[in-house]
Amino acid sequence: MKKILITLLFLPIILLLTKFNVNAQTQVDFHTNYGDFRIQLYDSLVPVTSSNFINLVSTEFYDGSLFHRVIDNFMIQGGDVLPTPSIIVDEFNSSLSNIQKTISMANSGPNTGTCQFFINLTNNTYLDFDKAPFSSKHPVFGITISGFNVVQDIGNVQTNSNDMPIDDVIMDSVRIVDALLSNNNIFLETVTNNKLIRIIDMFGKEITNKKKSPLFYIYEDGTVEKRIVIE
Repeated sequence: MKKILITLLFLPIILLLTKFNVNAQTQVDFHTNYGDFRIQLYDSLVPVTSSNFINLVSTEFYDGSLFHRVIDNFMIQGGDVLPTPSIIVDEFNSSLSNIQKTISMANSGPNTGTCQFFINLTNNTYLDFDKAPFSSKHPVFGITISGFNVVQDIGNVQTNSNDMPIDDVIMDSVRIVDALLSNNNIFLETVTNNKLIRIIDMFGKEITNKKKSPLFYIYEDGTVEKRIVIE
C-alpha cells in the first residue's frame, strides 16, 4: 500500500484502474438525519450509470439535498439538485431488476436521466426495461448492502399530498468509501494480453482520445476497466 502511494506522488501522469469484479465494486455511504446506510454500485454491469453517480458524489453534489419524494411501500427518491447535470443514456442490464434495496435512476422518459435516483422499498419489477406496461423504464445501478432499516425508516415518514416529507429528510453528506483502504481495488496499469475492443466515455460514446476522463476500457473477455486520468 505504501509503495503505491509513494509512486503516485512522484509520477506526473498516472492511470488509476478500478478493476470491476464482484469483489471490487464502488461503495457509497449516505449520511442522513435519519441515520446512515451504504450502497454498492454495479460498476461492471452498468459502467456509464455508475460513473455518472460517482462523478456527482465526488463533487459533493448531493450534500445537503433532500429525499424529496417518499411513497410508503414503494420507494424513496432524492437528488433534485440544481443546476441539473447533463443527461445520460439509459443503460440496462438483463441481470438487474428493480427489486427491494436496489437504487435506480429516476427519469421522465427514455434517456432523460441526470442526477435523481430512488431506492426501492419493495420489489418494483414492473419498472424494469423489459417489463410492461410503462414506457419510462428505470436503470438499476446498485443495491443497499447495510443500513436498509434506515431507508425503511425514511420510507415511513409522514408526507403531504405531493408525497413530500413534512419534516425534511436530509442527505448531510454522500461519500465514496475509500477504495484504497476498503478493498484495494485501485492499482497501477499492468500489461495484459486481453484484447481491447473499444473505449467509451461516461455517455457511452466511443472515443480514441485516451486523455479524456473517466474512460471505460472494454476487453474481449467481457472485462471492463474504469481509468481515471490524473495530470
